[in-house]
Amino acid sequence: MILSISYSIAVSIPYGLRPDAWLALTVFPVWVWTAPPVLIVLMIGLFSGRRYLLVTFPLLLVTYIASDTPTAFLREIIHNAPPTVRLSGDQSLRIISHNCHHLPSSLLALKKYDPDIVLIQETLKTIELEEARIHLFGDAGFSLRGSDLSILSRYPLTQISLDNNYQNYCMAARTSIPTQNGAESILLVPVHLYSPPFRYELWQSDCWQSYTQHRIAQKEQFNAIMDSLPDFNVSDNVIIGGDFNATAGDHIFERLPAFMRESFQEAGVGWGCSFPSKYPVVRIDQLWTTPRMKPVRCHTVDSESSDHRVVIVDYELIPDWLQQ
Repeated sequence: MILSISYSIAVSIPYGLRPDAWLALTVFPVWVWTAPPVLIVLMIGLFSGRRYLLVTFPLLLVTYIASDTPTAFLREIIHNAPPTVRLSGDQSLRIISHNCHHLPSSLLALKKYDPDIVLIQETLKTIELEEARIHLFGDAGFSLRGSDLSILSRYPLTQISLDNNYQNYCMAARTSIPTQNGAESILLVPVHLYSPPFRYELWQSDCWQSYTQHRIAQKEQFNAIMDSLPDFNVSDNVIIGGDFNATAGDHIFERLPAFMRESFQEAGVGWGCSFPSKYPVVRIDQLWTTPRMKPVRCHTVDSESSDHRVVIVDYELIPDWLQQ
């Protein structure tokens, strides 16, 4: 038991502090480090008596605490999974974030989810994007395209010029959503941050250094992106989302304003991990919003062909949020 507690504490420290120098550990989900000893203890317990099963308790506790949004699993027990097909009369704003891996089929398949806005990473060629726009929204749809990012929308889009060195990894636009209380302006910011090195030889010092250097570069990238955005505050409608290439709980998200909330953490149901698509183990695709955009349903679904799952969030716009 002492060994189990000691190991659990050793695992919890890097996930609690998440220093840049330990990214080589925390880039993986916590169960990568807790599952093997749990399985070993369970095997021993089968042959040596149930008392050994108590040894797994510290490991399971750390796994639960350090895992990504365990409340999403509780919501799935209490509530049914949200419908992927929108119900008749649904007045929510459905926003999808998807790294489509430059594959037209990935975007064309989103039509069955009836989105209002799609934030795209690893976008398509211009002609392919226009075909996707017409397929999703008809001739009345709107689109903006960058070198890596794009936006498709049911509503008009106005692009905002950003002054930074990372314009291939971020874009910004405003849209206007008609509501019962008048039009609501929303600032849309799709992002796609640097990918980690995905190295596994943790016994080599240069592996650790490569992860640390990646984190430093990624922080510089995200800081420049945030500094270039138009000023906004807690009373505005803002959504910043996409492929962050950083797991939930990572300290890089501290660069976002404290009043912003991550949609899956607020309303997610079930297994929210988004990469890789077939066997997702990390949740690097996220949508962050200001309080006026309240997520009411959030889940991920398998992609037709991309290596990322599709993140679907339904939002309720709260015009009188400050009075609540």
